[in-house]
Amino acid sequence: MRYLIVSIILFSLITVGCNNNNEIDFNQLVDSLVKAEKTMNSKELVTTTATSSSSSDGMINIRIMVDDRLTNAKELVFDFFDEIERGITDLNLFRKSYQINFDIKSEKDGDII
Repeated sequence: MRYLIVSIILFSLITVGCNNNNEIDFNQLVDSLVKAEKTMNSKELVTTTATSSSSSDGMINIRIMVDDRLTNAKELVFDFFDEIERGITDLNLFRKSYQINFDIKSEKDGDII
Protein backbone atom coordinates (compact mmCIF):
# COMPACT_ATOMS: atom_id res chain seq x y z
CA MET A 1 0.00 0.00 0.00
CA ARG A 2 2.83 2.32 0.86
CA TYR A 3 4.43 1.75 -2.56
CA LEU A 4 1.15 2.54 -4.28
CA ILE A 5 0.83 5.88 -2.49
CA VAL A 6 4.47 6.76 -3.18
CA SER A 7 4.01 5.81 -6.83
CA ILE A 8 0.90 7.98 -7.16
CA ILE A 9 2.64 10.96 -5.55
CA LEU A 10 5.73 10.51 -7.71
CA PHE A 11 3.62 10.20 -10.87
CA SER A 12 1.67 13.34 -9.90
CA LEU A 13 4.86 15.34 -9.35
CA ILE A 14 6.30 14.23 -12.68
CA THR A 15 3.05 15.05 -14.49
CA VAL A 16 2.79 18.51 -12.93
CA GLY A 17 6.48 19.21 -13.50
CA CYS A 18 6.31 18.26 -17.17
CA ASN A 19 3.13 20.20 -17.85
CA ASN A 20 4.31 23.17 -19.92
CA ASN A 21 1.76 25.99 -20.07
CA ASN A 22 2.13 27.68 -23.44
CA GLU A 23 -0.54 30.31 -23.01
CA ILE A 24 -0.32 34.01 -22.28
CA ASP A 25 -2.19 35.04 -19.15
CA PHE A 26 -5.18 36.84 -20.69
CA ASN A 27 -5.58 39.08 -17.62
CA GLN A 28 -1.97 40.20 -18.03
CA LEU A 29 -2.67 40.98 -21.67
CA VAL A 30 -5.81 42.97 -20.84
CA ASP A 31 -3.97 44.94 -18.14
CA SER A 32 -1.18 45.72 -20.58
CA LEU A 33 -3.66 46.87 -23.24
CA VAL A 34 -5.51 49.11 -20.78
CA LYS A 35 -2.26 50.71 -19.63
CA ALA A 36 -1.15 51.23 -23.25
CA GLU A 37 -4.50 52.88 -24.05
CA LYS A 38 -4.15 55.26 -21.11
CA THR A 39 -0.62 56.18 -22.16
CA MET A 40 -1.66 56.76 -25.77
CA ASN A 41 -4.70 58.81 -24.75
CA SER A 42 -2.40 61.14 -22.83
CA LYS A 43 -0.54 62.08 -26.04
CA GLU A 44 -1.54 65.30 -27.77
CA LEU A 45 -2.21 63.75 -31.18
CA VAL A 46 -4.47 60.96 -29.93
CA THR A 47 -8.09 61.67 -29.03
CA THR A 48 -9.27 58.10 -28.32
CA THR A 49 -8.08 54.53 -28.53
CA ALA A 50 -10.26 51.45 -28.65
CA THR A 51 -9.10 47.88 -28.27
CA SER A 52 -10.85 44.57 -28.74
CA SER A 53 -9.17 41.25 -28.09
CA SER A 54 -10.03 37.61 -27.79
CA SER A 55 -7.96 34.79 -26.40
CA SER A 56 -9.82 32.24 -28.52
CA ASP A 57 -8.93 33.58 -31.97
CA GLY A 58 -5.63 35.30 -31.12
CA MET A 59 -6.63 38.65 -32.61
CA ILE A 60 -6.16 42.07 -31.09
CA ASN A 61 -7.78 44.96 -32.97
CA ILE A 62 -6.74 48.47 -32.09
CA ARG A 63 -8.16 51.73 -33.42
CA ILE A 64 -6.41 54.99 -32.65
CA MET A 65 -8.42 58.15 -33.27
CA VAL A 66 -6.42 61.29 -34.01
CA ASP A 67 -7.46 64.92 -34.53
CA ASP A 68 -6.10 65.29 -38.01
CA ARG A 69 -3.94 63.45 -40.53
CA LEU A 70 -0.53 62.35 -39.29
CA THR A 71 2.85 62.28 -40.93
CA ASN A 72 4.27 59.98 -38.24
CA ALA A 73 1.55 57.32 -38.04
CA LYS A 74 4.13 54.54 -38.08
CA GLU A 75 5.81 55.96 -34.97
CA LEU A 76 2.47 56.10 -33.18
CA VAL A 77 1.83 52.41 -33.89
CA PHE A 78 5.33 51.45 -32.69
CA ASP A 79 4.85 53.51 -29.51
CA PHE A 80 1.56 51.74 -28.81
CA PHE A 81 3.08 48.32 -29.47
CA ASP A 82 6.02 49.11 -27.16
CA GLU A 83 3.58 50.09 -24.42
CA ILE A 84 1.74 46.79 -24.80
CA GLU A 85 4.95 44.75 -24.67
CA ARG A 86 6.11 46.42 -21.44
CA GLY A 87 3.39 44.59 -19.54
CA ILE A 88 3.96 41.13 -21.07
CA THR A 89 6.42 38.77 -19.39
CA ASP A 90 6.86 36.23 -22.23
CA LEU A 91 7.24 38.32 -25.40
CA ASN A 92 8.11 35.41 -27.69
CA LEU A 93 4.97 33.53 -26.72
CA PHE A 94 2.93 36.72 -27.04
CA ARG A 95 4.24 37.37 -30.56
CA LYS A 96 3.50 33.77 -31.58
CA SER A 97 0.03 33.75 -30.01
CA TYR A 98 -1.50 37.03 -31.15
CA GLN A 99 -1.91 38.98 -34.34
CA ILE A 100 -2.35 42.70 -33.82
CA ASN A 101 -4.26 44.85 -36.31
CA PHE A 102 -3.90 48.61 -36.06
CA ASP A 103 -5.79 51.31 -37.80
CA ILE A 104 -5.53 55.02 -37.27
CA LYS A 105 -8.58 57.10 -38.07
CA SER A 106 -8.71 60.85 -38.53
CA GLU A 107 -11.58 62.55 -36.69
CA LYS A 108 -11.35 65.51 -39.07
CA ASP A 109 -12.27 63.69 -42.28
CA GLY A 110 -13.07 60.14 -41.08
CA ASP A 111 -10.41 58.55 -43.28
CA ILE A 112 -8.38 55.62 -42.07
CA ILE A 113 -4.71 56.48 -42.30
